[in-house]
Amino acid sequence: MRGQLTKESRLQISVTRLKNESKKYREAISDLKNIIKNQGKEIAELKSKLLDKELQRKELLTFLYKPKKQNKEKQKLGKKPGAKGFHRAIPKDESVTQEYSYTLKQCPICKDPVGGIVDTVIKYTEDIALKPPPTITKHIITRHWCSHCETYVKSPNVPLIFRIGINTLGYTLYARYRLRLPMEKIKESLHDLYNFKISEGEISNKLQEAKELFGKDYETIIALIKESTRVYADETGWRMDGKNWWLWVFVGDNGIRYVIEDTRGKGVADNALGQKEDRVIISDGYAAYQNLYGDKQQCWVHLMRVAKNYSPPLYGDLVVLYKKLLIELEKPDTERDKNQI
Repeated sequence: MRGQLTKESRLQISVTRLKNESKKYREAISDLKNIIKNQGKEIAELKSKLLDKELQRKELLTFLYKPKKQNKEKQKLGKKPGAKGFHRAIPKDESVTQEYSYTLKQCPICKDPVGGIVDTVIKYTEDIALKPPPTITKHIITRHWCSHCETYVKSPNVPLIFRIGINTLGYTLYARYRLRLPMEKIKESLHDLYNFKISEGEISNKLQEAKELFGKDYETIIALIKESTRVYADETGWRMDGKNWWLWVFVGDNGIRYVIEDTRGKGVADNALGQKEDRVIISDGYAAYQNLYGDKQQCWVHLMRVAKNYSPPLYGDLVVLYKKLLIELEKPDTERDKNQI
């Protein structure tokens, strides 16, 4: 047939086609090997980073949580054998507000007269008053015309009078900053517990009023903390109005300052403590305190916890030292061996 390829030509074309395909496959395999090689390097780097992060996490846990006690029998519930029982203290006679006596003149069974008192049992009930009536104080202030001074005058003994009293202010501060209640809950609790009606706006005004009343004292505490020769510092989570905040506390020689901020950053402690260099900052070792002015000291609990994880011999020495220190601190100040301390 005219134009028909020979068998050798067809085989040569097939060989050429197979060579081209083989070349493409070799190039693809080479590219895949390079990709696998690079991925192997990336996997090794990621494993190294993961191991480093795991070590950091374990080290952080040693600062935040107490190590689990291994191979320890489960502690039995209840008090220890021979331990002294607990009961409420018996109220003093002068604190009793009501008294009831239950005595008999005739037997409740046969109705015959009974003899004298054989013995007496005294029991107490302690309770709270539900919804006590609010106290309302009426202030009558008279003004008079002084013809000599030609002006209106009033008594100089008139105190500073607020529409909402001091007890309500105290409860509002307690509920807001100790119980962390929102305005609406403070309003409800005052009505439920004391039958006292107040608006959220009045609560806000009382909080602002407290800021003005305690403003001078607060500024004094700020200055005392900054000048203290030793300061105990700590921080904890603080939930307010559904949001996460941080409550910081700074305990100095002559005052305690609380700060509520939405951050746990170094700036809060730096601002509260100032730049005094000749002092000691005692903390749990949190990084925010490390670069502040002054010497640093970890509290005993965290110090021994870290030592227990990293150096059992050092931990044993610290426990012995800690017990000796406690023995000295339990003595009156005048009897302590300060050289030993």
